[in-house]
Amino acid sequence: MPTLHRLPLGFRPMARFEAARRLPYGDVGAGPEGVHFERPEGSFEARAFGNAVHGFLEMLTRPLSEGVAAEALLREVVGWSPRVAAVLRGDGLPPASVQRLAPRVLTAVENTLRDAEGLWVLRAHEDAASEYALTSWVEARSSVRLDRVFRAGPTSMAEGSECLWIVDYKTTAHGGEGVEEFLVRERAKYSAQMEAYARVMKAGEVRVGLYYPMLPKLVWWVPEVG
Repeated sequence: MPTLHRLPLGFRPMARFEAARRLPYGDVGAGPEGVHFERPEGSFEARAFGNAVHGFLEMLTRPLSEGVAAEALLREVVGWSPRVAAVLRGDGLPPASVQRLAPRVLTAVENTLRDAEGLWVLRAHEDAASEYALTSWVEARSSVRLDRVFRAGPTSMAEGSECLWIVDYKTTAHGGEGVEEFLVRERAKYSAQMEAYARVMKAGEVRVGLYYPMLPKLVWWVPEVG
């Protein structure tokens, strides 16, 4: 018969996690010296919401590349509620959260389809790809996943293909502060992340941007990759 042992009165089951080092986003098998940036953490609901928006924006790129008009897709999106709810449930959200977040996912998708810069990001471009996975060896093995990459001109909406654009979708809203103040703060927050992406790509002329479907708004800049 196995012997039962009592746990000490001062046993704290969560103590072992307090000193645990959080794994860096984008690094596989790398120590602290390989960390180029730290991704801000969000709640479980926020991550599920972001995953759903990313997935449905990626879904739009195919019909847009085939010439389907944004107006036609907007009419189709109206009937996506059951599909969106299924995706959120699949991410482990309870019914109350699904009911609250599903309309917001649809709003993000509809905002993007109605926004000129949002459509520009999603439309067909040279070397365009969504959820582009890349592994690079510099000082350590580094794996990243880029929301949207494509070749276009040197500025937003510009014709051409001389620049590689790397765009990350951000599903946060500006809350009580002004939109412009919010976007300045967001660019500062994610600058290291986007410039790390640009360094990994090593593609000559690069532009990086953050797209906010809930606003909707694209913020872009020329990264300092050195």
